[in-house]
Amino acid sequence: MRKLSDTSYVQQLNSEAPDGEEYLKAARMGGGIYIYLPFFFPARECKGVVFEIAAQHILWGDKWYSGSTRFPSEEARGKAIFFTNELTPVVQGSSYFDAGIPAPTLARLQTSFGKVSAFYQNVLKVNPQKDIGVVTAVVRNKGNYSGFGGDSVNIIRMSYDNPTPAQLLTLDEIMPSTFAHELAHKLQRDEVYKLPLARYIVEGQADFLKIIVLRNSGLISENAAKQRVLKAAGDCAKFSDTRTVHEKIEQKAVDFREPYDCGMVYYFVSYYSSGLQSWDFMDALGKAMLAENIYGGQEDNLCLLFESTCVNERLKGVIGDKAHYTPQIQWLEGVLTNHPLPLLNRRN
Repeated sequence: MRKLSDTSYVQQLNSEAPDGEEYLKAARMGGGIYIYLPFFFPARECKGVVFEIAAQHILWGDKWYSGSTRFPSEEARGKAIFFTNELTPVVQGSSYFDAGIPAPTLARLQTSFGKVSAFYQNVLKVNPQKDIGVVTAVVRNKGNYSGFGGDSVNIIRMSYDNPTPAQLLTLDEIMPSTFAHELAHKLQRDEVYKLPLARYIVEGQADFLKIIVLRNSGLISENAAKQRVLKAAGDCAKFSDTRTVHEKIEQKAVDFREPYDCGMVYYFVSYYSSGLQSWDFMDALGKAMLAENIYGGQEDNLCLLFESTCVNERLKGVIGDKAHYTPQIQWLEGVLTNHPLPLLNRRN
């Protein structure tokens, strides 16, 4: 951030957060701007500070404001805001879509989002979109990076940086998966993020639930879902070496993708080794996501919070070194060949 005067500062857009942080500071998103507000907090000695945002359309949580909106800085903690001066932005409820997304892709994307949200609400009986806005956009940042991802705060941001024309047409395949993952984070209490293996837990749970939601809502086939699990298992194997997960964390040697892929595998091994019916396992997982220590009556075997007291040798192998990980993946491959993924019918 650059100071222009005692009352004026400039923040470069598409600016990344400091090392070790997970969020953008401020970025162009489609025809608007997304700002992660904690990086703009005033000094502690400044009291009574109020944020004021002025734009034609402002998304704050799940509500749109026109012209301007104001709120005390305390309300901005852990939150983001999106605003645009487009005359007719592509808006559906509390969701914003980049006008640059091709119309047929956009239509399929909106339909898929609806199916994901409906499954959470009608089958899992939770509403992760309560008070939550959604921004789906394309980012052009001089070609420095190409890829997609998202953040999950009071606004779920999903963006694809510098896609090629062909990649742009695949947004309706990529973003529903990201959407299902980010919604899963809204079911997790803050206490889960404070656990020693928090990244593996929160990302593993979200990627496990993503596969379950996509499969059960009909967005991907049984075979496609299993292939995603097997791909995660193979990718996790690439990270495996003579060190355990605990040792890698201590050495700060964890690859960015590792908690996602290895975490997903961990929860599928937990499910298939538990002997529980689909709904019983999902009920236990739901409680674990709320950081409830008593979540299924067999916590030392399910190990849904990566407990140090875990007695499940398969799960201990998943987070062990390569020699212990490989047999568990071979076992999981065999299980997936002969058993279906968790199937969840609507419950009253």
